[in-house]
Amino acid sequence: MNVVSSWLLSIAGVVILSVLAEFVLPEGQINKYTKVIFSFVILLVIILPLPKIFGKEFDMSKFFGDSENVLQKDYLEQINLDKLTALSESLNKKVSESGLNRVEISINANIFSENLEIYNIFVDLCDIEYTEKFGSKDITKAKLKIKDIVDSFSALKGVEVKFNE
Repeated sequence: MNVVSSWLLSIAGVVILSVLAEFVLPEGQINKYTKVIFSFVILLVIILPLPKIFGKEFDMSKFFGDSENVLQKDYLEQINLDKLTALSESLNKKVSESGLNRVEISINANIFSENLEIYNIFVDLCDIEYTEKFGSKDITKAKLKIKDIVDSFSALKGVEVKFNE
């Protein structure tokens, strides 16, 4: 009988709260919307405990889905995307500072996992420009320099670097 009495008390509490809100809020559009919201809340307070009273389990996630997991997954994907973007920008900056311009670097990674998984790095050297800082116009030396720069990042240790000339 304890379940029924707490159920009735919660119904009475929500009804009293809705009446108080109606007195406090001014007449107009807001009052109309609050009446609708409180009516919905009262309906939920009445309906939700019924399965427990009659001994049946009732899972709301079947109807509303598991939105918490979706939000958490989206959040992780955005964090991984931000990490990947920052890593790519840092890598491009280091290559440019070494004296190699117009080098296109793409990182192949999985941002949909819990941790950012980097598979490989593609380096396009088709439009490469050498500055005086780099010295010679040797493509092999440029590849070695880019490989050294990639290896200097701890997140990219052991990642395969593929070149396109």
